[in-house]
Amino acid sequence: MDDGDGADDGVASEGASVGDRFTAFGVGAGCLGLGFAVDLFVRGEGEPLALGFDPSGLDWLFALSWLALATFVVWPLAARPRMTRTYWNRLRTNRLAVASLAYLVVFLVVGTVGPWFLRPELNLDHAHQPPMFFGVAEGRVYECLGPVVDGWCRGTLRYPLGTNSTGKSVVALLVSGMRVSLLVALVSATILVPVGVAIGVVAGYAGGWTDTLLMGYVDVQQTLPAFVLYLILVFLFEKGLLLVVLVFGLTSWGGTARMVRSEVLQRRKEGYVTAARNAGASHWHVLRKHLLPNVSSTVVTATSRQIPLFLLTEAAIAYLELNDFLLMSWGEIIALELRKEFPATWWTSTFAVSLLAVTILSFSVLGDALRDVLDPKESA
Repeated sequence: MDDGDGADDGVASEGASVGDRFTAFGVGAGCLGLGFAVDLFVRGEGEPLALGFDPSGLDWLFALSWLALATFVVWPLAARPRMTRTYWNRLRTNRLAVASLAYLVVFLVVGTVGPWFLRPELNLDHAHQPPMFFGVAEGRVYECLGPVVDGWCRGTLRYPLGTNSTGKSVVALLVSGMRVSLLVALVSATILVPVGVAIGVVAGYAGGWTDTLLMGYVDVQQTLPAFVLYLILVFLFEKGLLLVVLVFGLTSWGGTARMVRSEVLQRRKEGYVTAARNAGASHWHVLRKHLLPNVSSTVVTATSRQIPLFLLTEAAIAYLELNDFLLMSWGEIIALELRKEFPATWWTSTFAVSLLAVTILSFSVLGDALRDVLDPKESA
């Protein structure tokens, strides 16, 4: 990563570890691929893979996304504590960005492990229980679990955020929706980033007809938004979250490619790149050691702009009932409850709307802050 103190400051040591990270990622991805092959071709129908775990195709992509996050984000930060401290010292001056980072860490953890402990369970007898410190007309609940005061059923600690129209805990529903949003964000980014970076680096470094051809394709691709393409494909293939993330990841990398290309066009004129070429370094050596490590801030900025759009679009797809209704994403929760007894049972959708808004805002704020942290000269 470029820490902004100089184009070639630390690039050699960073570039030297890029190959190790790619090797580690390749080994990990190979193991996941082997596991997926066993799951697909060897495991019997309905038989758990291990320890009662029955993964779907999307679960394997989610695991691959975590591997990419650990390899290309956590590893370089842990391997270079001095650089990490520099970044943190810059970031902590922005309190809103720190708050956004703290929320997204919680989002990441809860979205990953939360569904293992909290599952929405149907209980019609407990439908429309109000949140703690709030109440609902006694006639709207079948069985009030809290005290009844002046004809109003009061909320209890058993369901701190209340229940929906089928008696499912709103907390459990929010955790379920958090997993869906995390899947959309991580898996789409894992597909988008390598494609966008590869196209952008090749176009910027090669130039000429290669650049013209690749950027021409990007222009054509960007005329058809991912949302519109999904509306077309949903009638040809089985609708579901897998189709959503594939469409998002494979068709939304144009902006990333353009930003990376622009960065490479500037970097390839730097003295250390020219010196490497004159010394007889191969194109791959120049790309691996001098260009790829220096586009990190650009990639972070581009990705942070895409993820909020992905989350909002997925919510819109769910709201329009064009996704699998069993997923219980935030958009699905909002759609189901708004069409029933809103605003009398406002909590069944309001908390989902609030979390969706906070998540989108946090990604946007942190993305802008990280752009300034990773490349302060550019932001200035």
